Order: sequence, then C-alpha cells, then structure tokens
Amino acid sequence: MYSVVIPVYEAEASIRRCVDSWLAQTEKNLEIILVDDGSEDKSGKICDEYAKKDQRVHVLHQKNAGVSAARNTGIEAAKGEYLLFTDSDDYVEIDYLKKMAQFRQESGADLVLCGFHHYYDGADILKLPQVSGAFGLSDHAEQFLALYEQGFLNMPWNKLYKRKLAGRFDISLSLGEDLLFNLEYLKRCREIAVLAEPLCYYIQEEQKTTLSSRKRQDRLELARKICEETERFYGRICQEKDEAGRSDGYRRIFTRYMNEVMDECEKMPADKTITRRKKIQIIRSYANDIWVRERGSEAIFLYPDYKILWFFLHRRMAVTVYLLCVLRFMAVRIVHGIRRKRRKFIWSL
Repeated sequence: MYSVVIPVYEAEASIRRCVDSWLAQTEKNLEIILVDDGSEDKSGKICDEYAKKDQRVHVLHQKNAGVSAARNTGIEAAKGEYLLFTDSDDYVEIDYLKKMAQFRQESGADLVLCGFHHYYDGADILKLPQVSGAFGLSDHAEQFLALYEQGFLNMPWNKLYKRKLAGRFDISLSLGEDLLFNLEYLKRCREIAVLAEPLCYYIQEEQKTTLSSRKRQDRLELARKICEETERFYGRICQEKDEAGRSDGYRRIFTRYMNEVMDECEKMPADKTITRRKKIQIIRSYANDIWVRERGSEAIFLYPDYKILWFFLHRRMAVTVYLLCVLRFMAVRIVHGIRRKRRKFIWSL
C-alpha cells in the first residue's frame, strides 16, 4: 500500500483539487493522510467531509506547528510500505502513482523522483531532470550534482520513498529542511531512479511578502548550513575529499549558497519595510560576508543577471548592485503583467 501525506493549513481554496487528484488515481491501493495543522478556515471541515466519503482518507487534527511537524505526524500515522507527499495547494496527474510505482518496481530503486509543472504567477514552467534512469550515487557523482543544481533534491512532493528508510523533518529549521530530509534518506539508499516526466503540479504565486532583516540573516546562516551539509554528503557518498572546496563538484554545490545571496539582493527593491539606505547597507553586508569574500569566485553562475550582479558585488559596489536590482524588478513586473493577461505562456527548463 502507498501512504500519501498531505499537510493542510488554511487551504480551503485548494484542498479539494489536491485530494480529488489523489482519489482519481488509476492505482487504487493507497491511503491519504490529511494533517490539519491548526487551520482556522474551513480546511479541517473539508478534510473531515472527505474522510466520511472515502475510507482511504484519514484526517489528523493538531495545533499549528508548521509543515515539517505536520509531515512528521503523517509519517508516524502511515501504514503503507511506500510514502509520498503532496502540499495542499498542489496536485498530481491521474496516473502519477501508477507510473512512479511501476518505475520503482522495474528499477528496484529505493527512491523514485520525477519532473513537474511549476505554475508561477500565470506561467507553466516545465521542470524536467537532465538525467534519467536508475543509478547508485556512489558511482554517479555527476548525476547527483545535476539533480542538486536543478533543485530536484530540494522537495519531497515529487518523490516515492520506502517508508522504512524515511527519517523525520527537522522542525527547528525554516529553510532547507526538505533537502536535509532527502540527504539523510539518500544515505540509506542503494539506488535512485529518475523519471523524466512532469507528473505533478507545484503552484506558486508571486511573492507578496518580504523578509525582515533578521530573517534575511537567518536565511543566509541556514543556507550556509545546508551548503556545509551537502558538501559533507557529497564527500562521503561520492568519495571525493577536498577540504579547500575547490573541485568542480564542491564549486557547483557552493554555487547554491551564492544563488541565495543573489536572490536576496534581487528581492530588495520589493521590500517596502526598510529605506533605500538600509537596503544598500544590507547588500554591502552581503559583499563583506566571509564566504562571499573567500569563496565567491568559486561560484558557477548560469544566469546572466547573477553574473552581472557578481561582477559588481565582489567589487563591493553596493549602490550599483541595488540599482541593477531595481531595473530587474521593474522588468519582472512587466513580464508578470503580460503573463497574467495571457495565462498560456509556457517555459520549458
């Protein structure tokens, strides 16, 4: 049997679509565990309605403790041999479970992952892994790096796990807990299998909130922790030791940390809670970050905007970095406006 864990919080607008997509699966041997994480809207009531209609649906209500705690609750309650996750605002293809289960059976892998549709502010961005098939990580460092760079190891909702190998999500973290969960799981795997098909749908609207300065600092500290953990994993599993962190593999892992720095710079113009002077001060602090100063040149930037920002950031030209981010912000707003009107704009990445 397959256990599907769905954390639910304030999701009355989307939970029906999510649950319906699982009840419609061509593979029927499953249980759906809805963990109501202290919702104050009608989400909990809707979950209870589904439990009354279909015996495969089980509902657990708990005080609000966050998505990681809700997933852990679902894992504890799961009875299936295999484990899957979905967020309450996302959904899956009708044959998602059948294809994932069939691929696992054919490959004998301990973990199966697939591609997905990323709906972002009106755009359907197809996310397909650059690698496919089954392989052991200890013999295929390049495959691991490719999946890591593309972000396919970040999330749990496009994967099929063996429940007996699954650990728990770290409820003390607000960033990277999904990646750490997956890295711990991968340590117990012999082989993983990659299905290069978009079988699920990840829904993300344009960010409407910004981070406080304190949370920005926390975010970078967490990003550093994630980078360190990933480098340790890479050195252990892929049997590559490089204390200086200068090899191609370590450079590619470190690039994710630098991407976080660039992301925070690019978000700055949208933050209306602080002054322009404060924003420039924050960017200047990024330029003086010890990792940025000592290892920034290791980063392998793939996006032109990151390359341009790095040219000025590592020269500590904070004002120029901020002005470039303002120009980018204005351009992105225009593009988003066009997307909302067309609603059929498709990217393939």
